[in-house]
Amino acid sequence: MKILLAGAPGAAAAPAARTAAGGGSWFSLIFMLVVFFGLFYFMVIIPQRRREREFQRMISSMKRGDIVITAGGIVGKIIAIDKDTVKIKTANSTEIEITKKGISTVIKQKEQRESKEENEEKKEG
Repeated sequence: MKILLAGAPGAAAAPAARTAAGGGSWFSLIFMLVVFFGLFYFMVIIPQRRREREFQRMISSMKRGDIVITAGGIVGKIIAIDKDTVKIKTANSTEIEITKKGISTVIKQKEQRESKEENEEKKEG
């Protein structure tokens, strides 16, 4: 009967062990939060900022005559640039005015000429 009332062996030492481990658990929790935030910062925030800077450079370097591809897949040639919008010509007489944020790719005039020359060389050869 004495065995049942005494409880499990080492039961008296358990509360002391819990208080000693309690301080370490807070430190490990904070350490893990800092590690996860660091990983999130380096894997998500920095690449997103890099893409935003690259997009801003691309948009600011647009000029008349460049070919753009919109986020919706429309391809057109820039005919006018305003503060927040760009007017593109998509067909012989179709003009569309879109926001600059709706542009996904800008193909420069130099790249257009080079690609045309490469295509002509491939056709000849």
